[in-house]
Amino acid sequence: MREDMEYISGVLDELEAIVQDASNVPMRRGRAVVDRADMLVMLDELRGSLPSELSEAEAMRRECAVMVAAAEEEARRIVEIAHERAEARIEDTELYRRSQRRAEEVVDRAERYAEEISGGSEAYRGRVMGQLENWFEDSIVSVRESRRELNGAPARPSAPSTGHDEENDGREGWRASSA
Repeated sequence: MREDMEYISGVLDELEAIVQDASNVPMRRGRAVVDRADMLVMLDELRGSLPSELSEAEAMRRECAVMVAAAEEEARRIVEIAHERAEARIEDTELYRRSQRRAEEVVDRAERYAEEISGGSEAYRGRVMGQLENWFEDSIVSVRESRRELNGAPARPSAPSTGHDEENDGREGWRASSA
């Protein structure tokens, strides 16, 4: 191996001499013309003198890279399987079952509460609408009575009526408000 390295060092020295002795290209600083044939011969000698250990090392490096990639893939597969098994085992635990039951209870309670709120809001809406309706009916009666008074007719008593007449449109038991 030592002899190979000495030979390689000699070939590199010859390559350096070829480049040093090359003629400069006019008006192109740092550029030189090198005899292509000489350069190719020296490179062939250099390639041929490289120790076989270098090519073996390169082959080993490639094999190692393939083995590392395969090991990483196997590790990913093992981790994935472990996660799947862990998830499957979690479902078999008492803690999981209790938490599932608790979650179902919470959802049931929330749904019942929502139904109560919905029913309460419907009742409230009915009360408010009924109060508005009564207020408007009382207001209409009051306006009619005021119109009669302005037209010179006496106002009706505020006691509920027992019959139907045109002016109350068939509604019974109304009283005029003081609106």
